[in-house]
Amino acid sequence: MKQFVKRLLYGVLIVSTVCTLSGCNREETSTTVHADRGPVGYKAIAAMNASAAEKAEQSVRTMSREDKIGQLLFVGLQGTTLEEPQKDIMRKYRVGGILLDNDNMVSKEQVRTFTQGIRDNANVSSLMPPFIAMNRERMQYRPSLMLPWIQPKILSKQGLDAVSSLATRTAIEMRDLGFNLNLGVMVNTHSFYSYTDDVDRAARIGEIITKRYATNHVFTGYQFFPGGADYTVPGLTVDTSKASLMDDDGRVFARLIDATKEEHPMIMVNAVKVTSVDATHPVSVSKPILTDWLRNELGFTGVVVTDDIEVGATVSGMSMAEYAVRTINAGSDMVIIRNDAKHIKEVRDALLQAVADGTISEDRLDASVRRIMLMKFSNDQ
Repeated sequence: MKQFVKRLLYGVLIVSTVCTLSGCNREETSTTVHADRGPVGYKAIAAMNASAAEKAEQSVRTMSREDKIGQLLFVGLQGTTLEEPQKDIMRKYRVGGILLDNDNMVSKEQVRTFTQGIRDNANVSSLMPPFIAMNRERMQYRPSLMLPWIQPKILSKQGLDAVSSLATRTAIEMRDLGFNLNLGVMVNTHSFYSYTDDVDRAARIGEIITKRYATNHVFTGYQFFPGGADYTVPGLTVDTSKASLMDDDGRVFARLIDATKEEHPMIMVNAVKVTSVDATHPVSVSKPILTDWLRNELGFTGVVVTDDIEVGATVSGMSMAEYAVRTINAGSDMVIIRNDAKHIKEVRDALLQAVADGTISEDRLDASVRRIMLMKFSNDQ
């Protein structure tokens, strides 16, 4: 028996030595691989003890290319209830945002059910939670649904306290209805929808609205960079010099970029031409305007979103596929596709192909996804 024990101990010692020399500790290797990969799902990343920026970076590292492309898509849905066709659009295209309008809304309870369905579908489909947005300032007033938004110039004349009070009440209302983004705060001074023609006051009003919404966990988006004219007119051409624009609406955006950085607002662009800066391309596909001016000169690090791609592509004389690829390369992060599932597929497929063939670089794609995810993680979204 003693001889058997000695042989057994000798055998264990040999095996242990061999494993040590050859690095065959399987448990230790498995742990190391797992640490390198990190958490994969949104919930796991959200639960990390880390900053919003670190969580955004982890998302970029672990998301598939299809999920990354999906984050660039801001889509409209048909109907007033979330049925299988709408759910399938979310699942198939992995969409980053959903924009609802008057046709999607009937009553408070119906809207709450709709938005809850969107969140539930994202959850069971392992999607990153989408932005759920409306343009609050353009919604038709219906007493059964929401508070009236006072005509902007009238509201401005009532004073900044009135602006703050209305923004607070409507932000609470939007959050109650299930929205997390008011995509459309008009900060241009030349539109019918403008609050004022005074650029300093326009900047202050935009700041107040954004901060009141952020306090109630609702993001905002500013319309429309760089301003200087009524950008609600499709196909408009602006001949104003860049210096003049920076004394006009450009100054509004510069102040808002500085004053509301912590609130992570979006900036919306459309297909207006500013020929003094880019004689060839509309704003939404102009790298000199979106990257060189907005990002590099004015220091905007947030999400840039296009207006409706169907309008922008038509005005620009491009297919939606070409327009989508060019706006991302110019500096946009998200593309709005309002009405047609076929168009969503067309845009998604074009973006996938562009990344696959290098027309859009992986670094360029990751930069947009990083900005989008930073915004989503920054405000308990």
